[in-house]
Amino acid sequence: MMRSLFAVLCVVAWCGHAERSLARETSEGASITVWTAIIPDAFPRYVYTWRMKDDGSYREDGRDAASGAPIQSTLSGHWNSEAPRMVLRQQDLPYVFDGVVLGGLYTGTLYFNGRAISRFCANKGDEAPKRCDEGQGVASAESAAGAR
Repeated sequence: MMRSLFAVLCVVAWCGHAERSLARETSEGASITVWTAIIPDAFPRYVYTWRMKDDGSYREDGRDAASGAPIQSTLSGHWNSEAPRMVLRQQDLPYVFDGVVLGGLYTGTLYFNGRAISRFCANKGDEAPKRCDEGQGVASAESAAGAR
């Protein structure tokens, strides 16, 4: 009887610890959303990862798609979102990503100094899109004016 009671207490204690650990990992991970992007017209050989925090900041890492080697130091910036439109602005560089989020896909136009230079697309998570379709960019007079 004592052994079975001891076994039950051990299982309860272990499950409680496992639930607390899982909740902590989930809450820590919930504050960062990862997007993995390609920019085919301007930077066709590279893949970019954006780690976006709920506070509106993000960090960007880039790597060579073929070798996986880093191509830049980590950049940072700020993002905002209204309905489906999301805009990322790099800090210290005049790059702006202006696009639309539909489910787990973010597509749009990359601007440099207010001028459209490439389309881009990103998947939510760690896997880069295979390609960006021609129609996925959102370059327009309205977007270009907002990117400046």
